[in-house]
Parts: sequence; C-alpha cells; structure tokens
Amino acid sequence: MPGKNVIFLHGFASSGKGKKGDYLGGRFKEHPEVTFKAFEFTPTPKDFEYMTITGMIGRLRQYVVDHSLEPFLMVGSSFGALVGMNYAHRFGGIDRSVLLAPALSYSLSAGSAETDEAWRNKGVEQVFHYGFNRSLPLRYELEIDGRLYAEAPPPSGPVTIVHGTGDKVVPVESSRRYAAGYPELVNLIEVEAGHDLNGHLELIWEQVKWE
Repeated sequence: MPGKNVIFLHGFASSGKGKKGDYLGGRFKEHPEVTFKAFEFTPTPKDFEYMTITGMIGRLRQYVVDHSLEPFLMVGSSFGALVGMNYAHRFGGIDRSVLLAPALSYSLSAGSAETDEAWRNKGVEQVFHYGFNRSLPLRYELEIDGRLYAEAPPPSGPVTIVHGTGDKVVPVESSRRYAAGYPELVNLIEVEAGHDLNGHLELIWEQVKWE
C-alpha cells in the first residue's frame, strides 16, 4: 500500500537490532497496516569486512525490489542516512525521509592523515562492531569508495532531521548547512543530545508515525 512501508537503516558498525530499530519495530506492531523493516547492511562479519557505500546502496536496492517495498518512508540513522540519501537520489521511490544524526557526506577518516595512511598501508583495520559486540576487520576499500560520496546529495523529497547539539561524532553544523540549503524540503529539529539520540525515541516516533 503506498506510503505504508518503512525501512530503518542503521548506523556504521551497528545493526537493525539496536535500540532505535527495536523501539520503532515495537511501536509499529501497534500498526499492522504498516510494513516495517529494519534492514541489515552487514548481516555477517565478512559482509562488514568488505563493506562499501556503493555495495550498501546496491544491497538495499535489491532488498526493496525483492520485497516490493516502493514507495517507502526511509528512517536513516547516522551512516545509514548517507546510504539512504544516496539511494533516494539514484533510485527514488521514497515518500519522505527521517534522518537521525545523519552523516550527509562521507568523512570516516577525514582529519587524520596518519590514521588514513596506516589503514591504507595495512589494507585492513580493526573496528568495534556493536551488532556483533566485538572488533572486526574492515578493508580500506570503504575509504576508496567513500570518496565518491564526499558531497551530500540533494533531497529527493521531504526530509526531517533530528540532530543533537552535543553530537561530537557528526556535528550538528552539517545538518544546519543542509537545511539552510534546502529550506523548502528540509526541516531540522535540534535537541539536547549526543550522537545516539536514545533519550529522544518518543520524539523520533512522532516524526516517523502516520496519523
């Protein structure tokens, strides 16, 4: 049914079974008319090791087509917002988007030339993955591919952003610039929070739900 599909896109080194995905899944159980999917970008450690943004977009596209989920409401958290916005720019099919502390452009190793050089030289880096609760290898191909996504894509439809003013992982200034650039399409809601926004789940629900 048009407008009754919701896909949650988790953040970097996380999973759809995190606090936000679980919370939204629980709330949507009260609304059987809505199909809610918490998508897993990296269902196995090997998927995480070879992860790239282009690959994540392709995996999401296949999932949407296979499950006939267009059009859908996209809820993108942090790195998931980056993938989701580039998906929307490329394929469309999204009614509206709710972005949570979004990474609007790729900058995983930005600002640390030493870290980038070490990662490049080794070809792989150990990264703690919260979904698997352990450190996993991540290949440098993510950085190479990520440079293709250094600019935030324009919104393909209405966008609501919830962003914490105390976010030290993805500073709120990036969302402020984006909202200022597209004032007719982007609504920015600033809250007193860090990056995880877990203290504002009810507010997030208010942006996601249908009346």
